[in-house]
Amino acid sequence: MQKTLFRRDQIRKEIEQLEGPVLTFYLNTNPLSEEWKIRLKNGLKRIVEYHKASNPEEAKLISDISEKVQVKVRDIARNLATSLVCFATKDNILLYTFRFPVENHFTWNKNPDTEQLEILFEKYVRTGVILLQSNGVTLITATLGELEDEVHYEIDFDTENWKQYKGLAYGSIISSGATHMEKFERRMRENRQRWYRSIVSTIRNYKKEKGWNSIYLIGPSELTGTLKELLNENVTAEINRNYANRTTREVLEGTIYAPVEA
Repeated sequence: MQKTLFRRDQIRKEIEQLEGPVLTFYLNTNPLSEEWKIRLKNGLKRIVEYHKASNPEEAKLISDISEKVQVKVRDIARNLATSLVCFATKDNILLYTFRFPVENHFTWNKNPDTEQLEILFEKYVRTGVILLQSNGVTLITATLGELEDEVHYEIDFDTENWKQYKGLAYGSIISSGATHMEKFERRMRENRQRWYRSIVSTIRNYKKEKGWNSIYLIGPSELTGTLKELLNENVTAEINRNYANRTTREVLEGTIYAPVEA
């Protein structure tokens, strides 16, 4: 938690130290598309054109800053994730990359436009993800787009008790044999509500301990629907996808931090 809070507070401190009019932009940088490069160029160009008629001198300043910004962006282009946020003056350029999407926005003002950034900070500072698969539950805490903690629970086929594991993939208890899995799947369908009811208090305690601001339920609809009803918590989103044999990072990048369309 300290690492995440440090990054958030450090960003705020750096922005507060900027002097003079500030060029601000929020840009989705979908790594699967080149459209963001065109959007960046056009967004900066529109700001220059907007000020050219009323204040040519200021337009020249914006143009100079824009050119410097584009050079900086090219330098980090290979390391971009989902979004890029920039605050630039004639003396300083601040670039921040994030794994969560933003609303594309370009502006030139006396002060930096941090409204969207603050909203995103609040939204993503403490995100809880409950990943459901047929044989287990994973509780994930992500902060500012980065994985902070995860814990796995699997139902013991013999005792019907939930067992906790850290840093282990699913499948540590249940045999991968087709016949054995078929028997488990049948028992899961028959006992799902009872089994999930027995882990609800554990999920609530973890949520409280980690300070989740939002909850995402991810997994097949028959699983998320059952747990959502039993959990009785406000759920930000229910994402019905099966992420069997996928890493936690792949889950986050494919769901709550997925790049938006350019």
